[in-house]
Amino acid sequence: MKEYFLPPVFFDEIRSFAEKNNFVELEKIVDKNTDGSIFLEHWEAQMLVNLAKLWHLQALLKYPFWDADHPNYDPDHEEKFMEEQEERWGKISMTFSDF
Repeated sequence: MKEYFLPPVFFDEIRSFAEKNNFVELEKIVDKNTDGSIFLEHWEAQMLVNLAKLWHLQALLKYPFWDADHPNYDPDHEEKFMEEQEERWGKISMTFSDF
């Protein structure tokens, strides 16, 4: 078991998503946090990483022209993609970078 920290607001977002999608185990994981501090088994941390990957893929599908190297680059896509990275999946990915 290892201790991790995420800003408490991230757990609110995760809980909302888990409840909406009936991800019961993810709800149980979120319940383990205390003001952002959370002790997780490897498989529990992997579930949060999987959620971050899902949110990342959703952002790629919503904003496919976010990358300046893309021939159809759209600065609006880039801005929205970066906002989602900062507000949703980016922090989770950095916190669990050992996965």
